[in-house]
Parts: sequence; C-alpha cells; structure tokens
Amino acid sequence: GTWIDYFSGQEYSGDCIINSFDAPIWKLPVFIKRGAIIPMNNPNNHVSEIDRNLRTYEIYPFGKSSFTQYDDDGVTQAYKNGTGATTLIESNLSGDVATITVHPTKGDFNGFIKQKTTIFKINVTAKPKNITVIIGEKKQKITEVNSLEDFNKNTTTYFYNAAPNLNQFATPGSEFAKVSMIKNPQVWVKVAPVNIATSKVAVEIKGFEFNPTNKLKQHSGSLAMPENVQASDSSKTAYSLKLTWDAVPNTDFYEIAFNGMRYTTIKRTHFLFDNLHPETEYSFKIRAVNKDGNSEWTTVQAKTKVNPLEFAIHDIVAQSSAADEEDNEIYKLFNFDDKDTWHTKYGQKAIPFNIVMDLKTINQLDKFEYLPRMSGRNGIISKGTVEYSLDKNKWIPAGAFDWKTDNTTKTFNFANHPSARYLKINVEQGAGNYGSGRELYVFKVPGTESYLPGDINNDHKIDNNDLTSYMNYTGLRKGDADFEGYISKGDINKNDLIDAYDISVVATQLDGGVQTDDSAAQVSGSLQITTAKQKYKKGETIEVMVKGTNLTHVNALGFALPYNQQDYEYEGIQSLNIGSMENFTNDRLHSDGSKVLYPTFVNEGNKPPLNGTENLFIIKLKAKQNVTFNLKPGEGILVDKNLEYINF
Repeated sequence: GTWIDYFSGQEYSGDCIINSFDAPIWKLPVFIKRGAIIPMNNPNNHVSEIDRNLRTYEIYPFGKSSFTQYDDDGVTQAYKNGTGATTLIESNLSGDVATITVHPTKGDFNGFIKQKTTIFKINVTAKPKNITVIIGEKKQKITEVNSLEDFNKNTTTYFYNAAPNLNQFATPGSEFAKVSMIKNPQVWVKVAPVNIATSKVAVEIKGFEFNPTNKLKQHSGSLAMPENVQASDSSKTAYSLKLTWDAVPNTDFYEIAFNGMRYTTIKRTHFLFDNLHPETEYSFKIRAVNKDGNSEWTTVQAKTKVNPLEFAIHDIVAQSSAADEEDNEIYKLFNFDDKDTWHTKYGQKAIPFNIVMDLKTINQLDKFEYLPRMSGRNGIISKGTVEYSLDKNKWIPAGAFDWKTDNTTKTFNFANHPSARYLKINVEQGAGNYGSGRELYVFKVPGTESYLPGDINNDHKIDNNDLTSYMNYTGLRKGDADFEGYISKGDINKNDLIDAYDISVVATQLDGGVQTDDSAAQVSGSLQITTAKQKYKKGETIEVMVKGTNLTHVNALGFALPYNQQDYEYEGIQSLNIGSMENFTNDRLHSDGSKVLYPTFVNEGNKPPLNGTENLFIIKLKAKQNVTFNLKPGEGILVDKNLEYINF
C-alpha cells in the first residue's frame, strides 16, 4: 500500500526498506497507511485526565476503509462477560469527495457517556471547497474559523490547519521548544455533542486533495545505469558484503533489489548488507532514481567469505590438573591464536590428567576441535574420555576418543547435542606423557543461542537485578505455577528447585566477583536443627537452632523445612554466626498446597566463607495449636566459592 510519514506528510510506497530517514532523537518513525482511521484522546499524562465527553478521529481518506472502535469501563472484569460498546467508523473517497461516517454506538457499560462532542482531523494537502456536517440524515450549519483558539471556543465549526506543529509540550524557553514539527495540513471539524448511541455523525468534504510533494525527488534528466558496481574482496567478510558504484548524474537516490526486497532512498554510492551467511553467493540489482523516473537495473553477484569458527565459543576459562610450563599456560589453548602453544611442565610426567573447561555460558554442544602442535610430537593427546556438566558437580559421560599421534586436527562430536556449561577431558595417553596443543575450539550447534547462567532477567548480563529476582524465587520448584519459562532457566543445577547453588552463580559474580579458593579446598560439613523441647502449647514460640558442624569453605547454604500450616506459623529468622551472608529465606506455599520454609543464606561478592562448628541462626515458629515438634530438614546444600557443592 501507500504509507505516510506521520510527522512530515512524506509519502512512501510499501514493500521497501527506507534508508537515510530523518529520525532525530525526538522522532519515533511512525508511518500511517492511506485509508487509516485512528481513534485518539485529548493529550494527557494519566488516564484520569482523559476527556470522556469527547471522541476524536484522525483520518487519511483513501478508497473505502473502516474501523470498529471498542470501549469498556477500563476498570472491572465486566468485559469478559461481553459488557462493552463498539462504534463503526467508515471512510469513503470517491473522486474529490471524502465522506467520513461514525455510526451509532452499539452496546453499553457502567459509566458509558452517551452525549459526546466529535472532532475529526482529516489529513489534506490543500484547503477543501466545501464541508458539510450531517447528523442522522439532517445537514447541520457549520461555520469556518481562522484560529485554533476560535475552534476550541465554538461548537459546530471547522478550521483549516495549514501547518500543524506537533511540538506542543516542550518546556517553554528550552532549546527543544525551538524545534518545529510541521506535518501536512489538516481540516479540523468539530460537531456539537449528540447522543452517540442513537445518532449517526458524518462529514462530507468536497474538493478533497491529498497529494504530498515528494521532497525526496528534486532532480530531473536522463539517468544512466550505475557502473562499476562491485563488492571488493577487501571489504568482504563471512557475514557482510559492501557494494560500491560510481555516482550517476541527475540522481536523487539509488535503489537496490535484494532477496525479494527493494532497498530505497540510498543517497550514497555504497551500501552494506550484513547478517548474511558465510561462503554464500548473492545477487543484487541497483538503479538510479529521480523525479522523472529511474534507470535500468545493473546486476552484480558477490560471495561472502568463509568463517569456520562462526559457532566456536569464545572466552573459555580452563584449568588443568597437570602443571603448566611457564609461558605455555593452559589459557593459550583457548585464546583463538593458533601461533602459540600450551604445554605441560617439561621433564615432568603429566599423564593421566584432566582439563576442565568453563564455557561461561550454557550451550547446545556440537563438537570440539583439537589442534596439535605443528612441530614435534611431545604432548599430542591421543586417547581419553569426555564428560559434560551444567554445574561442575554432576558429570555426564559424552564418549571416548582414540586419535592418531600426528599433527592433523582432531575432532570429537557430541551425540544428541547436549546442553552444558562445563566440559572435562580426561587425558589417558599423550606423546611422551605430556600434554600440548595450539588450540581447542568448542563449537555450539549452528544457529543456537548461548544462555548466560543466572541471567534470569534475560538481558544478557549478570547484575543485581538477577539477584533480586532470585530473592523473590527462592524455593520455587517444578510444579509451581510460575516455575516454567524463564524462571526454570534459573534452575542451573537442574534439581527442579531454585536453591542456594542457583543464587550463588549470580552472587559470586557481583561486586567484583570472588577470589576462588584453591581447587583442593572444597566445601564440606553439615547442618543440624534442634529445639529446647519437643512439646509446645498453642501460642508458644518455637526456636529452632540451626547449627553448622565441621564447615569448611561454605559460601552459601540452604535447606527445605516442610511444615503443616495448621500447626505452625513462620515468624522469622534471627542471625547468630552467619558471617556476612545475605538472607534469601523464603516461606513458600507451593501450588500443590504444601507449605515449606527455605532458610537460605548466600555470600554476595568476595566475602569470607564459613568454617568450623557454630550455631548459625534461629528459625522462629509459632505453635497454632498444641504440637510435638518433629520437623525434618531436607534438600540441604552447601556451596563454596568455586561453585562446588555437597548435599546433606
């Protein structure tokens, strides 16, 4: 169809991509299709400021078009029972006569106002010859005014607004107040209040004209076909092609036909196409355009370059259980520089050893490629097994490899494309009992996205907003109404529960991140609960002491405490020796009706972990009737800074 720039009145044909479009910071590109009927309200900062006694329609007459407006009370749920009102508006342009008809409103709702003023804002490019207002079947007397002030004062009247300035709300005296937002002329027609439930309101405009001047086409004269059209090798990438061509005299802009779409209003003699596919042949057609027409098309073919590492995962961090040779550390195996080398310590047996890779993101795995050293054989890995994990605690076998001890690239393919954050290579054989290599590329499945663990808000970063979300979702589990979807992605260790481990993935990355403990210093210990007595009377407060025993390197902790809400009421938690840990405890009613308290504490950033045996905190419950205390904790977890964890 034909589309109009709402802010300028410039006309565009559809099925094209517009370039060089003037869109300063204040101007959201808005395009209106010819024939559009747009219900509007008076300017307002809040719905309470809407004038319910007024209805306004902006119209772009073109052929025959219609729109059905819907209204309800805007407050209650009555609309679900069909309580509401509809109004049919029709626009008909025949020759130079435009007729807009607003039919009687059908339906009703609480608070429906029937007596309404109607304002029409009809877009034109010249003042019409005559305007007639018809209510029902009866023509009404209408007067012309010469200012917006008089238009606002009078009832049945019209005003030819030759240069509507949309900049009505800038701060007086500001620089922005000087900006003009002049759109095409409009005829404003105001009809005095009528009963919209019984009366038809129509406006007839004779001498209607809407023929915007095409400001994009200024030049005349013959146009030659663009010459020397090419995509130079130096500008090609695996994903983009930059076309260049010689300028054509008398041209206002150029158009390129590509992939079934017309790219128009290109004012320079170059154009970049990106988001293309590697090693793919593409065809383009280009022509010059001015107010007299356009040139013939020039056709050109170009091919994108190859990118074999398109889906290789970057920023992998790896640790080896074998010592590295100085200046040949393990990170050089993952730095996308195949000119340097990783090597285990010279003169020291490394086999067997393992390499644990943190991909930083969760990926659907396709394969990995191992590039051995180019000269010599020492350290070329030849035999071993591969495992993967989401949390570096539960490892799943992916298969074994048995490669030739030569300098060719080795490939390991993942069956069924599992999703994982961590990879482990258990090296069983290597030349000379060493390990070495130029690069190890891990590839995700082509076209799949990488997911940042803990990015529960899905904004592609880890920040305090994610931690706040976890605070709200602690204890949420599979089966709860809110669990499926983006929250379930927050269950990083896939135990169907948002727990202290999941929260730790985010918390350890905040405030500068943690300084990880030595790999040998892993988390250990357990938690126990005790009470002063077993039997409690109705109304008594039960203090449940939570004690940590033989804790080492505990950076986060949590457990589940199910209870009967007819017997107990949760009153709160009193911290004792919990260190600098933040309280993420949540008292949750699950969708299955069960009531479970989830005492959860997590260190944010690099804070001291818990060590030793201490009374950590007190859970306070109120007895709602005489009870014998027999609650048992479950699903306990202790987590360290390295995100290693144990269950108890």
